[in-house]
Amino acid sequence: MRPLYVLAVWLPGLAAHAATLLGGIAPPYVLSEPPAQGFAVAVTQEAARRLGEPLQISVQPLNRVLTIGSAQARALIVPPCRTPRREALLRWVAPLVDEEFLLIGPAAQPPVGPSPPGGLHIGVVRDSVGLELAKQLPGATIELAGDETINARKLAAHHIDAWLAAWNSARYAQQQAGLPPDGLRRGQVMLRCTTYLAATRNIPEADLEPWRRAIEEMRRDGSLLKLARRYDLVTPGRQDPPR
Repeated sequence: MRPLYVLAVWLPGLAAHAATLLGGIAPPYVLSEPPAQGFAVAVTQEAARRLGEPLQISVQPLNRVLTIGSAQARALIVPPCRTPRREALLRWVAPLVDEEFLLIGPAAQPPVGPSPPGGLHIGVVRDSVGLELAKQLPGATIELAGDETINARKLAAHHIDAWLAAWNSARYAQQQAGLPPDGLRRGQVMLRCTTYLAATRNIPEADLEPWRRAIEEMRRDGSLLKLARRYDLVTPGRQDPPR
């Protein structure tokens, strides 16, 4: 089960009521190792610095975050991908970066497609977008893992035919597993989406607007791009991180 960072944020004008920002450990967006780190964490920290707001950080499991997010008052959430299934569940405060979920195979083999004869044996993380997408593939055998590093090792050992994950998460997991960064081959793209700073729908738009402006300012002044470079992010259409 994947744990989550929870970043408690004091929203502007709400010093008497701390809001919680739920941040899922989804490397390289949010990392599990202390102190709090990862692209989405760094973006939130910089936005909070510009707003003069303090942050508190804790961790929770992935399958709990949307449940808490749907019930908890005044919760911010990072870094969910904006998908049709989630559209009505959250307020979408500010886009961070684009991401791709795709089938991934070993570099020595041809690109993986969605419908080989007999179906694919696919590795995915529990309670993930990758699992939702894998269920759509006809004839696929799905093997669950607790984190993407396990899937990287399974793919390298030929225990699975393919791995369905966000490309940046897969690249990070490959490195964490001690495997060659160039050992992965991109296959069929299953979903393109944008990661967001989001919020529960019970936060008024007026309280979210300062966060939206802060992140848009970071986009304009190049701070968002610098953080993407720091965490070696690859955006759709680019095979190398921005330099």
